[in-house]
Amino acid sequence: MSVVGIDVGFQNCYIAVARSGGIETIANEYSDRCTPACISLASKNRTIGNAAKSQIITNFKNTVHGFKKFHGRAVDDQFVQGEKSKLPYNLHKLDNGSTGIKKGDP
Repeated sequence: MSVVGIDVGFQNCYIAVARSGGIETIANEYSDRCTPACISLASKNRTIGNAAKSQIITNFKNTVHGFKKFHGRAVDDQFVQGEKSKLPYNLHKLDNGSTGIKKGDP
């Protein structure tokens, strides 16, 4: 039986598997053990990780990075309001009052 652990960090994500021989960090499609915590949304597709990070310049309004700092915070929180003006992507108030991210214009 294997156990999987996922670490979603502020800038990077790691996935590890615990097996009888020890713990192995899984490599991504670029043979790298850490994957950027980044998501890029386009009109017909979405990309994650390294592919999304490469789109920060060309699709900056729809490429989300550094989103972990908003997890569990209300939109009305002073920290969220202070960070809002520094972001290229749009924050959105969810039904329960917490912070969400809304896709911008293409």
